[in-house]
Amino acid sequence: MKIGILTFHHVDNYGATLQACALWSFINSQGYDVEIIDYRPIKIVWIYLRPLIPLRRLGKVFVNIPRAWKMRQFLLSNVKLSARKVYDKKSLRYYHDKYDVVICGSDQIWCLDSFRGFNSSFFLDFINKETTRKISYAASFGNTLKLGDYQKEIYTLINQFQTILVRDSNSKRIINDECNKEATKVLDPTFLIKYDDLQEPPKIKDKYLLLYTQAEIGAEEEDFIKLLAANQNLTIISVGKPNQLAKINLEGAGPKEWLGLHSQASYIVTNTFHGTVFSIIFQKPFNAFVPSDKSNKVRDLLTDLGLQDRIFSDQLKSQILNKEIFDIDYEAVSQILESKILESKQYLLEAISQGVNNVVLHSTPVKKG
Repeated sequence: MKIGILTFHHVDNYGATLQACALWSFINSQGYDVEIIDYRPIKIVWIYLRPLIPLRRLGKVFVNIPRAWKMRQFLLSNVKLSARKVYDKKSLRYYHDKYDVVICGSDQIWCLDSFRGFNSSFFLDFINKETTRKISYAASFGNTLKLGDYQKEIYTLINQFQTILVRDSNSKRIINDECNKEATKVLDPTFLIKYDDLQEPPKIKDKYLLLYTQAEIGAEEEDFIKLLAANQNLTIISVGKPNQLAKINLEGAGPKEWLGLHSQASYIVTNTFHGTVFSIIFQKPFNAFVPSDKSNKVRDLLTDLGLQDRIFSDQLKSQILNKEIFDIDYEAVSQILESKILESKQYLLEAISQGVNNVVLHSTPVKKG
């Protein structure tokens, strides 16, 4: 059986890169012939290429180019991409009958409110429904609440899917209410594999607080970070986006370094979804600042795992002083998480194997393409 995956894989973003790698790696580990369809919408390619062009800040380019190169090398080393690279919807039609199954997801591939806008390709409009099964895995509408003007078109496309697996409750609600189709919530694919062979340990001797942010953080959040680091004598390190609070800013880190930094951190503070995910995967004490555009997915995940108290609030400052903030019952979290991981794997494999029950799960080491 030949399987294609359509997702965000060509971007300069740790979460997008790692989720693409994880979904491919898990399916590959189950013995399937799987590849990521190398679709790069030209509009999006340009958005990600602009920071690499030395028009204004040359120093910034020397950071962006190495990071983008590391992202690319990580992907090429750990997944299989389709032989043909395509940049527009017309060229994407080449793949209309090249697979037995095509999976769209994970990530916010269905978000209508992002800079990407609506792209029907990520609803698999180019796939021949007579020859190829259409399924989604952990696809998300992000912070989109209503389909609006696209409701009729999306309704038609969604109803051509054999199985719809989504990442959050908001996406499940939209599919159920606006598309009259059943959707099942599953975990982000980054939960489906192990990372022992994918991470690079940091060359940092001091214990550190890792800061991984994308959106700006406010004054109260900065005060919290400074108090936490001072109380525990932790060096503040920022990965990706630089931060003035950090003693060390690692803007050019690649995915392996990013994983290593998370796995070795003494504490993690993040305002991103995948920063939250990997804090949990590596069982770290952490707190999440929740921007409005990430509220659905971060709160959803933390609530499902009984970790909603890790969302930042003023009350956390007092907990720093009596050390309560470091207490996370990861034994209880693991019991919930392992059940959800097994369930998510079963849903995905049953969808691939045309709904056959009791599919056999194989061990899931990361296999390279």
